[in-house]
Amino acid sequence: MLYTGILSSASIYSLGFLQGHELIQLSLSIMCFCLAYLYPQFKKNDERTKVIKERGMFFSYFFFAAYSLMLMLMFQFGLLSLSGYQTVTLMASLMIITVFSSFVILSKRY
Repeated sequence: MLYTGILSSASIYSLGFLQGHELIQLSLSIMCFCLAYLYPQFKKNDERTKVIKERGMFFSYFFFAAYSLMLMLMFQFGLLSLSGYQTVTLMASLMIITVFSSFVILSKRY
């Protein structure tokens, strides 16, 4: 257990940026916390739950478009240099975090 923690933390700064799998671990832990918070509300599966899920996905679409635009601009102007794996894991982790945190924010609103 300690060995995997050392390998994970050692690979964080190997190329000056996260390798990628650390971002997925972080985003999945945030997803678990959000789902644990939302479980009492989502287990009813009523109209409120459906509205929260629909609006959360709707808002997440625009955030994802903004993330994509910012990453494209950073790559175009040479401000960011990531490998393909790092870019895909960054986008996947941003999507996971955005979708489930928007569910939490919208559950407080509705």
